[in-house]
Amino acid sequence: MQNGKLLVFDMRQTLRPLESFDGLTCNPIHTVHSLLPDLTLPSGVRSLLTASSVGLCHWNFGGNEERPSLVPESENQGVCIALAYCPSSNHIVASFRPKIEIACDMAVSQPSLTPATSLMGQGVQGSHILYKNVGNRCYQKLGSTSANVNDIRLAKSAIIDRQNHDVLFASSNEATCELFLQELPSFMVVQRLKSQKHPVRDVKYTHDLSSGLLSCLSEDKLQLFLKGNFGLCSQLFLS
Repeated sequence: MQNGKLLVFDMRQTLRPLESFDGLTCNPIHTVHSLLPDLTLPSGVRSLLTASSVGLCHWNFGGNEERPSLVPESENQGVCIALAYCPSSNHIVASFRPKIEIACDMAVSQPSLTPATSLMGQGVQGSHILYKNVGNRCYQKLGSTSANVNDIRLAKSAIIDRQNHDVLFASSNEATCELFLQELPSFMVVQRLKSQKHPVRDVKYTHDLSSGLLSCLSEDKLQLFLKGNFGLCSQLFLS
């Protein structure tokens, strides 16, 4: 929710939430991921990972309800603008942009818009940080890299599990309007997928036993890229 709360609904009856949980702050939650069951927790306890501008937050439900907790080191990296999660590998990549310092030592997540400021914003130097969920609210930091991100919009990213190959991370480069594919944990760029003249708005990945499909949405185009078991991505369809 915009006020930092987390609402739980029964999908069979969505008139009102079953439960409402207070977050650690009043910052809006912009991403929610359901984590795989943790074998170190009692049966029936499920976990969520959420992201807001202050960082990443871990939640447990279904047992003795615990207060959510911040993932260590995610609260001092800047403003969290994106969160990607891969259930099969438990890899997590969080994206950050710098905080804007203003008078009275307050930090804001984005600058105020002026007539001279484009609604699309501009590129700033941010970062991607790779974590791995190792159970019992524990997260291991595996690597990081600098990145060109938007200074206003929330970014979107995805993790591509190539199964018997290295895991890839897909994210947009604000300066070139390209989609970068980077190997994890090194963040080495292995392929650049050209978008159109507009920045990438959303990225999604899905796969079956034989292939994978990466979708890239910009302001006026939807691009689909097909990935085989042993190859990288090639453009399949443009509309």
